[in-house]
Amino acid sequence: MRKGIMQGRSGTIEFSVQALDSLQRRGFKFVHVIGLTTDNHYDYTDPDTLLLVPYKELPTDPEKKDIFEPVKSELLYQWAREVNEHPRIVISDKWN
Repeated sequence: MRKGIMQGRSGTIEFSVQALDSLQRRGFKFVHVIGLTTDNHYDYTDPDTLLLVPYKELPTDPEKKDIFEPVKSELLYQWAREVNEHPRIVISDKWN
């Protein structure tokens, strides 16, 4: 749980089409999708916030496998074009 709390309190960038384009220009290929509750605990069933953590490569360690989405994903761009009030979507400024 501590990691979820730390990630939830880390700095974030506003989620937008421009932010996704910027991630691509910086060489990021994937985002790790993390669901967080209002008190920053992990929750994928009814999250308050979706935290997107940028990655240049997918982790090779089987224990670090989780939910990842390509930065170029049409789904992410669709979300970025919509008004999302719940869950709130942000991009972590802690790069991996």
